[in-house]
Amino acid sequence: MTVQKPSKMFGNDFGTHKGVECGLCTIIKKEEWVTEIHPIPLVSVDVVASVVHAVSQVEVTQVFINKEEQPIEAIYYFPIDSNGAVTHFEAEIEGRKIKGIAKAHEEAKEEYEKAIESHQTAFLGEENKPDIFKVKIGFLKPGSQAKIVLGYVSEVKNEKDSSAIRFFIPTTVAPRYVPKRLDDEKSEDLKKMQFSESSPAPITIKVNVSIQGEIKTIESPTHKITVSSQGPIPTKENWTKAAIELSGKTTDMDRDFVLLITPTDTHKPRLYLEKLETSLAVMAHLIPSFKLDEQNAELIFVLDRSGSMQGQSIDLAKKALTLFLHSLPADCYFNIVGFGSTYKFLFPKSVKYDDDSLKKAVAHAKELYADMGGTEILEPLKEIFSAESVPGYLRQIFVITDGEVGNTEEVIGITKAKAHESRVFTLGIGDGASHHLVEGIAQAGGGTSAFVTYNEAVDKKVLQQLKDALQPSLTNVQIKWEGVTPLSQKAPATVPINKEKTLMGYGKPVETETVEKSSAVLNDAAPVKKSYLQAPEKVPPIFDGSQLVILGVFDNPEEKPTGAVITADSPDGPLSVQLELSDANDVGQTGMIHKLAAIKVVREIELKVAALGFDRYNVEGDNERKKQEAVYKAEIIEIAVKQGIASKYTSFVAVDTSVDNKTPDNWAMQTRLVPSQLAHGWHGMSSSRMRFMSPSACFRSQSYSSPALSSNTPISFGAPMSYGGGRRKAKLLKSSAAPSAFSFGSASAGGAGLRSTPQLSSLLGSASVCSAQPQMLMRCSAPVTCFGGPIVCDNSDTSCEDYNRSGVDVMLHDALPEKMELCSDDTSEPKDVLHEIISFQSFDGSFKWEDALIQSLGVVINTVKQDAEKNGWDLNAWATALAVTFFSEKLVDQKDSWELVVNKATKWLKKSFPSLVDAMVALAKHHIKST
Repeated sequence: MTVQKPSKMFGNDFGTHKGVECGLCTIIKKEEWVTEIHPIPLVSVDVVASVVHAVSQVEVTQVFINKEEQPIEAIYYFPIDSNGAVTHFEAEIEGRKIKGIAKAHEEAKEEYEKAIESHQTAFLGEENKPDIFKVKIGFLKPGSQAKIVLGYVSEVKNEKDSSAIRFFIPTTVAPRYVPKRLDDEKSEDLKKMQFSESSPAPITIKVNVSIQGEIKTIESPTHKITVSSQGPIPTKENWTKAAIELSGKTTDMDRDFVLLITPTDTHKPRLYLEKLETSLAVMAHLIPSFKLDEQNAELIFVLDRSGSMQGQSIDLAKKALTLFLHSLPADCYFNIVGFGSTYKFLFPKSVKYDDDSLKKAVAHAKELYADMGGTEILEPLKEIFSAESVPGYLRQIFVITDGEVGNTEEVIGITKAKAHESRVFTLGIGDGASHHLVEGIAQAGGGTSAFVTYNEAVDKKVLQQLKDALQPSLTNVQIKWEGVTPLSQKAPATVPINKEKTLMGYGKPVETETVEKSSAVLNDAAPVKKSYLQAPEKVPPIFDGSQLVILGVFDNPEEKPTGAVITADSPDGPLSVQLELSDANDVGQTGMIHKLAAIKVVREIELKVAALGFDRYNVEGDNERKKQEAVYKAEIIEIAVKQGIASKYTSFVAVDTSVDNKTPDNWAMQTRLVPSQLAHGWHGMSSSRMRFMSPSACFRSQSYSSPALSSNTPISFGAPMSYGGGRRKAKLLKSSAAPSAFSFGSASAGGAGLRSTPQLSSLLGSASVCSAQPQMLMRCSAPVTCFGGPIVCDNSDTSCEDYNRSGVDVMLHDALPEKMELCSDDTSEPKDVLHEIISFQSFDGSFKWEDALIQSLGVVINTVKQDAEKNGWDLNAWATALAVTFFSEKLVDQKDSWELVVNKATKWLKKSFPSLVDAMVALAKHHIKST
């Protein structure tokens, strides 16, 4: 009998490296023309989530294998939902499970480092940002497999102005722009991150949903899904469950996984109960509904024009801005600022909204490109906040961005510090937008946030945000828990006053050791003791249609509230709602509500820390800031360690101490970073307006030779770069033997330089620039764009205008071939009638009579014009009536997009021609219906 040797599962050849046994691998450039190939230690990721109305618990299992001959330290940065935090961390190695313990970050890091110095396998889980978690596996021995299981709890938001639940699982971290001046530990971490066009490992996703009432629909705008096991929960009356998983079982990690769960019943305010052995938690869940009179507003639109917005992102942003502009109320002021490495205001200061300013703004919006370099949003916000607002008009700021910002704490901090002066609303663009930045700014600024992926319509979300900005929010929100002991009040500490008429202390407190001791005893003896913990302590403003969640944790599990009353102030007086606690609303003993309450307390304190830096600017104030930050830090550590939560100041650590740590003398631990997959659409990749065509589509073979961009040359992702002239030729890099990981962050560049990238195939995807016989790269677009700016193409050399774009923008520009041609674009977009008609509207709501407008409405120009002459109607009024009728009759399903436009038009008609409106609309319906 012949015994065959087992074949190698993976045997890849990379240049001179033959038979490399691995799945995915990275190429690391050590010296010029010298590379090493190492397998990526991460081999699989499995995600299982449980969603119960407004709260979720997500478990992430990551498997790492060391396929090398030396021990390694595996480092992996991955995203989590910033509305929550990691509450569980467990490691498993060779069948041994080790529970991670939450400790102060410095203490956890020291324990981890001591363990690997002793050649023990150790695990460290730390929060870089609330939406970025970093895992380190130190001294993972050759051939060893390690499994990390971590869990996070988060709030699940509703889809604005509906009862639909919008649950998401982030899967990738987009490159973040880190300002040069930031050199703290976590900023340096961001600079070290590596990225690839390929997923580092396959990911599986399973979601279990439980809600009260029946489920109407379950959809995903981002992935193909399979819904199974949908039906009632036998043990819980009027509860429904469903199980969801990916149709393809696994997928890449290049975009958020988004799930929309729509209940059959309309929303009902509820109290949810969770009872543990030593405490009881209650969650008040409410989607308020109210309408208040609009307020006069000054609206400032802050548009991200950094390089990461190229492609579909900038297109969505331009569309959102244009719709904003046409939907503004007639009586308002506005301005537009674009930002990147620098920033530009359209007008020196906010201007009155009229026909002239509207035309300038719309023309400006059409010419916007993602051509301004890095993502420096802090400076334009400082200028906006420092400027005087228009008297009688409340300032509302709209930020439109993909959120690829490294200094999120500064941006959120200044917004929080200035929240009393302005409200801030945010729109996150793309498949990998930073939820921490987008939601964090809105929360700090007392506004609302929304997200739009590439497969979703932006119109509805834009209009909802504008409605929020034009309507007052409800403030001074209070909740009174019924049926529980009121808060005990602390007796104020009293210090005797010196009554002796002396120059040395008359009228001041007596400062004696005895008094100080007695005062301290009094303070210790009579602490402020609450009968419950409320999170958030200060409830944020309430907006129509935006979810409100308030949590209470009660020390005595036997003393549960019977209900709650929520009250809030409005311009029309206080509004309130009564909620009753029902046994049917018991969610069991998962601990999710308890954990979410603790997380919200920690996040609320972290927000105070972020705002400290913008409250004072003198030396004395800076000292006070540091003292206050130390107090907040100690408070966070105490809560987070006790509750087992990762935070700004706490991390998880686990050490395998059960094995002999004797190792061969020649072992030397090597660090391996797991690259993150670039988000879908990042820098325009895979977008409809900026796409790389396949060779079979419109490429023409051509051999070329061009020197590669040196990986030793730092490329600034933010600072302008000079090329000695206004135009430069695009160059194509040498073909690479294999895709390589690349990273941003050069010490000399202050962040976001290019490293470990002998070739840039990872940025150019599957286009044939990396093949043995490279093809000539050609792109189609209408109009043609060169990564954000116009490109001049002819049959000879092709150049791109230099817009002082830098960093990856420059890198991508230089990755283009020297010769380019245009091919015809056969895939024209369908005509957008809605936005075409809106473009004819004047600032005051009227539609000026133009033949092009009437043709767009589909009616006969001469016929309707004769009607106006016959009845003596003003042509602009008649055109407005026709347009309004067209929207309501032909575009009913797009009401969310035209509602504010029609409201403005209707107001103008009723104000200008009150006696003619009904007759005009009646005849307009006749014409529109007959088209």
